[in-house]
Amino acid sequence: MNCPLCSSPSVPAFETKGYQIVDCTVCGHRFAVIAADENHVAEVYGDEYFNGGGAGYSDYFAEREMLEKRGEMYAEKLAKFVSPGRLLDVGSAAGFILKGFANAGWTATGLEPNQSMADFGRNELGLDLHCGSLETFETKDRFNVVSMIQVAAHFYDPATAFRRTAELLEDDGLLLIETWNRASYSARILGKHWHEYSPPSVLQWYSAEGLTEYLKGLGFERLALGRPSKKISGDHAKSLLKYRLGDSFLLRLIPSRIEFPYPSEDLFWALFRKTR
Repeated sequence: MNCPLCSSPSVPAFETKGYQIVDCTVCGHRFAVIAADENHVAEVYGDEYFNGGGAGYSDYFAEREMLEKRGEMYAEKLAKFVSPGRLLDVGSAAGFILKGFANAGWTATGLEPNQSMADFGRNELGLDLHCGSLETFETKDRFNVVSMIQVAAHFYDPATAFRRTAELLEDDGLLLIETWNRASYSARILGKHWHEYSPPSVLQWYSAEGLTEYLKGLGFERLALGRPSKKISGDHAKSLLKYRLGDSFLLRLIPSRIEFPYPSEDLFWALFRKTR
């Protein structure tokens, strides 16, 4: 299977959960060998993804407060570079992170492939939330910022998604990305057992430098890079660990409602400016 970013040949890296993981021979991008499309999105990110455990959430709505605070945290980071304007949040789910941006003064629009989640954000939170995927999203609107918080790893066609992002941004617009860091110490030490190698939900794995180099070719320059502060519920932590490592009585000792800090070394956030 050719690389979804640069279309170059790939070589096998390892197999996990019955899926082959490969590396591009030219740009080094790592991805899962899955013939994904819009049908894949509908199947993987159905309602069960948000409440069925596994690689998704055991109870997505239980993390509402944490997610809203994360939106506010990222709005604070953006404030160092740009005043609030029009923002498109990709992969908004029910809109809790989007609500955090709106709380900070952004005119916030969301895009979410799950219809139930998009309906909740519109009906319960009063958000401008559309149902769809970035790869096929059509609008005449242009935005000052596009945010992708834990989304880029799920794109079934990342090259199209990033090109579409460039089209949706105003001149000098900003792209905010948070995603898993395949170059982290834990990823390198754990190898194929790293908890974020979880296809078919996660399809793409980036390093900060690899993503920066790719986006440079699309006319983006990196403005900032860091490790985000993130928390998840005990239920969510147990679900992810069970999916990767199997059931264990030790997992049952984790309190369900307590908030756990997510290992920030496994993540990076980066801010890019569209330069052309």
